[in-house]
Amino acid sequence: MLERYALEEASRGEVEPDLVCRAKAGDTRAREELINRLLPLVIRLARPYRTPGIEWEDLIQEGAVGLLRALASFDPEAGVPFPAYAVWWVRYGLQDLRSQFIRPLRLPPKALRRLAALKEAHERIYRQEHRNAGAGELGRAVGLSLADTEALLRADRRCRSLEEPSEEGAEVGTLGGLLADPLSEEAYEEVLFSVQADELRVLLTHLSGREQEVLAARYGLDGREEETLREVGDRLGISAERVRQLEDRALTKLRQSA
Repeated sequence: MLERYALEEASRGEVEPDLVCRAKAGDTRAREELINRLLPLVIRLARPYRTPGIEWEDLIQEGAVGLLRALASFDPEAGVPFPAYAVWWVRYGLQDLRSQFIRPLRLPPKALRRLAALKEAHERIYRQEHRNAGAGELGRAVGLSLADTEALLRADRRCRSLEEPSEEGAEVGTLGGLLADPLSEEAYEEVLFSVQADELRVLLTHLSGREQEVLAARYGLDGREEETLREVGDRLGISAERVRQLEDRALTKLRQSA
């Protein structure tokens, strides 16, 4: 697909072999003219790599650097038009810039090429059949094993900040607020069992009605049977995860009050 775009751009604004040779020989003006001639190609290739946080100018600049890298290794005697030859170098530069920005680990060139092939296969299937292909189907389309395909797709996922709002809604808070603290659970439970019954009743007044209900059900207060997260959630009409969040918030308030 992108190679076809390159040939289209080459036919619209043909790049003379002499211009390419002069640019490759070190002619500064020829290089500038070559980049200007192929700027529409760079813009077209850069559009799919737009990512929040990456400036559009940075993408264009990286594409222009890809043209210069292509020029350094281009062989005019091979009979391949320079725009078509330069496509891979431009794509590689754009992929590398995007991967450095959104991935915690930098992928090697071979992995980037395979990832690009997976994305092209996904886009082709979606365009033709209006559905999202699974990892197994994508892997077969490009000749990769399921394990390699899944590893590449995982590596392409963007990092998420713990300060990012949770998809559960504003009431829950951030993603970090959904993570359980393995060091705090024991300390929270100690709060409930270290205070006298009358002190506990006083502390419970600092909680909302729903938080009191959740703690009473979860820890069998007032002679009640202890209930699981799912049992409490089914009775209150909320998810088990929401029950856990209410429980954690209530225990935090108790610890602060105590």
